[in-house]
Amino acid sequence: MEWLTKYENATEFYMDAQRRWPIRRSRPGGKWILASFDDESIVVYQAYNDEIAQFACENGHFIGCPGYNQQRMTWIKTNFLWMMHRSHWTSRSNKKRILAIWLRRSAFDSYLSRAVDSNSQDLPPDKQSVASNNTDQVRLKGRIRLQWDPDYDPRGTTIPYRRAIQLGLKKVDSFLDGRDILRIVDITSFVKNQYTNAVLIKGHRRRDQLDQLRVPIEHIYEPVDEQIRRHIQLDSWNAT
Repeated sequence: MEWLTKYENATEFYMDAQRRWPIRRSRPGGKWILASFDDESIVVYQAYNDEIAQFACENGHFIGCPGYNQQRMTWIKTNFLWMMHRSHWTSRSNKKRILAIWLRRSAFDSYLSRAVDSNSQDLPPDKQSVASNNTDQVRLKGRIRLQWDPDYDPRGTTIPYRRAIQLGLKKVDSFLDGRDILRIVDITSFVKNQYTNAVLIKGHRRRDQLDQLRVPIEHIYEPVDEQIRRHIQLDSWNAT
């Protein structure tokens, strides 16, 4: 409960947050990483069923969980509201528990540097070999996919001028065995409270109350390494 309390205390009103978040009123939208982070870690989100969520929180890793398929690609998101869209605020089957995972920043940056864009039609030679599953890098470090998807507001409406990042990890041992993870916290109770109090349209009110919605404090995350920023085609917010 200590880390859940710390997480809840590091939140702000959605109306305040959106004034600070980037916009670009053109299509395609700008590519920015919205995230909660500090010098050591960055928070990513995943949604699971009860069995996997309980195991991960108790053990700090996923290897050994009976219900966890290590052969499948698992997707991590840095953006809280994108995770809410994906899980329908915990209402989707097998996505009823929301986990906040504190990753080492060095690990997250490594994921970005190795990621292959899912939409790429013309991969560079080194990425083609990774995608073909024939290299030592794939065997030792797994495969990582990058997707830039439309961002979403709390109601699940697309924000066309902002793209949100998600990374697909397949057989990335350092993630599965917890070496890249500092802590895993179940934030389901926080999510449900926010949905019930601010997003859900109840019988006695005609619309949601987003002015009461609290979200994690998220800022633009930019890897220090310029090569990584170019590799993932990250936009500069200062230039917009």
